[in-house]
Amino acid sequence: MKSTIFLTKQNVLKLVFESVLIIFSVLLALLLNEYRGQLKENKQKKLAMQMVKIELRANLETINEWRPYHEEVLTNLNEALKSDFSKNILFTENGERIGSLMPNGVVQQLIDNASWKTLKTSNISSTIDLNTMFTLSKLYKLQAQGVESTLNNILMIIKSRESLNKKNQRSTIMLLRNNFKEMVSQEVFLIHKYEQALIEIGIQDDEFKK
Repeated sequence: MKSTIFLTKQNVLKLVFESVLIIFSVLLALLLNEYRGQLKENKQKKLAMQMVKIELRANLETINEWRPYHEEVLTNLNEALKSDFSKNILFTENGERIGSLMPNGVVQQLIDNASWKTLKTSNISSTIDLNTMFTLSKLYKLQAQGVESTLNNILMIIKSRESLNKKNQRSTIMLLRNNFKEMVSQEVFLIHKYEQALIEIGIQDDEFKK
């Protein structure tokens, strides 16, 4: 009888030990999976932020190239309005653009927002610091409603049928002058905002690495 009781106690202890071991193994597996998931999430977050920073730097470089050229075009347009207008027409009678006022067209390279759109619509966005997302959202909104909108206005003016009409070309140059003036002002402001955002994001990245 005592032997039976002893064996039963041994079995119970063995069962308890094995149960504890199974529970521990399951918990350990869950912790490891969570750890791997966190590492993967951190890697994706870091990659997404790197892509956005590369895009911001590229856009900043492009706008820094735009500004002096657009200042030059603005000067040309102002001079055209002050001088003998017949020597400063935008289009020939055949509708071909004359390059003296805008020798390199309107822009030579466009700014982008592909990385920001990808980040904003992905699940990763919910893991990014709220201040960073707010800063980026404001910056790209400023870009869209500022220089990109004005650029589209300029292109619409140039491509419009009325602009090809010789009698309307003084009005066309005035419209272009006003838009290029706005464009230069927006570029100065946007450059400042880009530089601020890059500094802020850089600081937050350093904190994330720690």
